Amino acid sequence: MAATLDRLLILGLDGATWTVLEPMMRRGLMPHLSTMLKQAARGTLRSTIPPVTSAAWTTMMTGCSPSRHGIFDHRYYDASSDRMKVNNASRVRVPTVWHQVSRRQGPIVCLNLPMTYPPLDVPGVVVSGMDAPHLEAALSGSAAFAEKLRNEAPEYGLKYFWKRVPRTLEELTSNAAGTVRSFLGRARGGVVADRFVPDWATLMVQFQNLDPFQHRVWRYLNVDATGIEAPEWNEAAWSVLRGLDEAIGILLDLASRRGAGVMVVSDHGFGSCLGRIHVNRVLIDAGVARVPGTWGQVTRRATQALDRLRLFQAKRGDPEARSSSFDQSVRAQFPFDWKRTLAFAPHQDTAAMIYLNSKSRRGSGGSQHEAPIQTEGQLDRARGETAAALADAQDPETGRRLFPTIIETASAYDLDPAREGYPDVIALPDENYWVRTKLSRGRAWIEPDANLPGTHRPEGVIALGGAGLSPSTRLEARLEDAAPTILKLLNLPIPPYMEGKPLDCLSDLPTARLDPADPGIPAPHRTNVEYTAEEQAIIEQRLADLGYLE
Repeated sequence: MAATLDRLLILGLDGATWTVLEPMMRRGLMPHLSTMLKQAARGTLRSTIPPVTSAAWTTMMTGCSPSRHGIFDHRYYDASSDRMKVNNASRVRVPTVWHQVSRRQGPIVCLNLPMTYPPLDVPGVVVSGMDAPHLEAALSGSAAFAEKLRNEAPEYGLKYFWKRVPRTLEELTSNAAGTVRSFLGRARGGVVADRFVPDWATLMVQFQNLDPFQHRVWRYLNVDATGIEAPEWNEAAWSVLRGLDEAIGILLDLASRRGAGVMVVSDHGFGSCLGRIHVNRVLIDAGVARVPGTWGQVTRRATQALDRLRLFQAKRGDPEARSSSFDQSVRAQFPFDWKRTLAFAPHQDTAAMIYLNSKSRRGSGGSQHEAPIQTEGQLDRARGETAAALADAQDPETGRRLFPTIIETASAYDLDPAREGYPDVIALPDENYWVRTKLSRGRAWIEPDANLPGTHRPEGVIALGGAGLSPSTRLEARLEDAAPTILKLLNLPIPPYMEGKPLDCLSDLPTARLDPADPGIPAPHRTNVEYTAEEQAIIEQRLADLGYLE
């Protein structure tokens, strides 16, 4: 019989998949996790749409899909400035589970979770994750804790080690050692936080570096048909999972001392990647997007020249200044004839995010008349043509659809995408591919990417120990279910805005839903925060290093 808990430790394993964890446990590389799972219920957790880190972890901590919490990707298209900008916690439209728990149960600890910068204003400790421009910003929520962390866990940091597929065994071994240090730094940060906030109700530690490691080193894990049998390289890759398990062991020991239950959760799964799909090339070949003629190319090059001159002048004044696409408008970055282009995809990775070039998207600016879509009828036709072009695109070798799932956000979510700032169409690629928006010289729709052997899959992991569940219990859940499950385990009411539901295996526990009329949590999470140009450049470079930008 399931039991409610006073405390819950949450292990956030970014990109974790049973495809990797199970063989690693069989090989004896993850004894701590293996021991925990022998006493826990476990199963598959299906990620959100799209299964990208920022959107998925926001879903995990809000119990809502991206259409409700507002985060679809690491970046968003700001039509008013015609620029790509980085998402942050101030853009999350609903309160998090941390707001709910800290209001009704006790203080919380949350370390390294994406989409928590600026640090959430809740009782306890929040150290932001990859959306913080640097460690000082991530630690800005509590100066006292920041000092303790630096003194007692100096290896805690925001460094990432996998900018490319390792070219030598020495490079692989060095990066693996750095990744292990980062895992241990996270775990020791959790121990420091436990001493700083001993009465915590939930304590979450997120291990981000598992994701970029798998992106670059997938084949050397040797867990599927794409695996490479190379004993020294395999051992070096496996050492990362051994190190992760050591970090997990530190936190499981903490949970045992505190009498806490344990939840293991990932934001998405992982699998092999065969290449990238050029979504804008698909749109061009369908006539939905148009490339400019000779005069248009001359105009675009002139605009780019001005951008480069501006960047040169900035660097001359500050040699440390970073290059950033935030310095360029979307129209300057992409070689389209904007007066004839109906749809375009300015950001990418696990899904194609496509926007219609409409009057409503341009807002009240003077460029409205340049948009080729002026009426509702034109908008509907352009949306249909765009969805059809993507649905018809096939792999020329296999005949498989390149985009098997097409979502027209207006009808799927019953909202106005232009008003909300959301994409008009979201196209999920075949699971073996990522998406590319940058146009190359070639005309092929698919291009191999030797630097990206692994990519996201929707099937992640979930496990629950210490809540009285039988290890034979098989869990099946959506990522939206994580937050309401946390609340139910702590015997707390579930707010009406959460779209997920507690795990079915907890049906014998009491469930309370807050009245929709309840004013709920005040909204410090809605305070608008804008990154500086330098902060945006730092984060964009990090995303590029991790493979999310080109």
